[in-house]
Parts: sequence; structure tokens; C-alpha cells
Amino acid sequence: MHADVCGHIRNLIVHGELASGERINEVGLSEALGVSRTPIREALKVLAAEGLVELLPNRGSRVTTPSTDEIVNLFAVIAALERLAVETVTLQASAPALARLRALHDEMLRHHAEGDRDRYFELNHRIHETIIEMADNPQLSRTHADLMTRARRPRFIAITTDGRWDESVKEHELVMSAMELRDARFAGEILFRHVLKTGTAYTQSLAAARAA
Repeated sequence: MHADVCGHIRNLIVHGELASGERINEVGLSEALGVSRTPIREALKVLAAEGLVELLPNRGSRVTTPSTDEIVNLFAVIAALERLAVETVTLQASAPALARLRALHDEMLRHHAEGDRDRYFELNHRIHETIIEMADNPQLSRTHADLMTRARRPRFIAITTDGRWDESVKEHELVMSAMELRDARFAGEILFRHVLKTGTAYTQSLAAARAA
């Protein structure tokens, strides 16, 4: 139950159904999910550790509102880690391993063509995770997983901004093609820029929301 409640609230935050800075209605969530407030509160503690929720002493909790600098710094580190990983994988992965990655990529493209943003996002996340796993560096994997948890909401919001979804797909195709050609430097550079652009798209969406 605890994991299900946590996953449900996480998805509400990631998909923007709970907005940045919004107070979290524990009673409303409890009624909607048919559970007591105890698992709600336990889930919020987990989400606070993930950086998605801010616990307010004696005042409940709210969705975090990261600063522009925090987002820029977060995506800069993720970009550097993913560049290291993709360069390693491009040089060392077997042909069958790259073929499996290509299959995931093609499935992601189908979801884009169908306009299924949620399924696309899940495949996109899986592809980024798979590249990290293929690098076979446990320390890199642990660090990346922690950062990606914090970046999950910004990454989803970014692909809802004008033009970013289509642009992101083109960048992924460039990375995949470069990997198949064993061009590690190009794959690394494109993926590095891809991640940074995602962070920029999110910060621009925040600025637009504040100005509205």
C-alpha cells in the first residue's frame, strides 16, 4: 500500500497535477485513495527525501519549487554523467546490446507518433537509465538515479513546452545513430546538449508561469 500511495502522489507531482508550491491536501488524497492519512504522511516523507515535497513543521507539506540555479546545476551534472556513460557504451557495447537499445528507441518513437506523452516519457526515462546501466559503473548508476528522481518532474514538464518534444526526439535519433556508428565523441556531445536543453526548457516554462 505504501509504495502504491507514494507512486500515485509522485505521478501527480511529476505530471503537474500538483503544481510547484501547491499545498498538499492530505485529507483529499486520503479520501481519493481510500486510505488513512498515515500512509499519505509516510509517502510524503519519502517524496521529501526525493526532493519533490517540502515538509512544513506543523503546517503540512507542499510541492517543492526549485530555483533556476538549482535546476541548472542539477541538469549540468546529469548531462556530464550521461555524456560519460554514452561515450563508454558507444565504444564498448556489443552489437546485440545496441540492437536492444535501438528497439527501445523505436518503441519510444511510436509513442511520439501516436501523441502518447505519458508512454513516451516512460520509454524515454527507461532509455536514459539503460544507457547508464550499460556503462557498468555502480557509482555512476547510484548518483544518476538519485539525480534523475529529482529531475523527473522538470523532464516531464519540459516535453510539454512548445516544440521541445519534437526537438527532443530528433536529438535522441542523433544519439542513437552516433552510437550505432561507434562515434563516441558525437554521441556524448549530442546527449550532453540534449540534457542541458531539457533543463533550459523547464526553467523557461517556470519563468513564463511567473510572468503570467
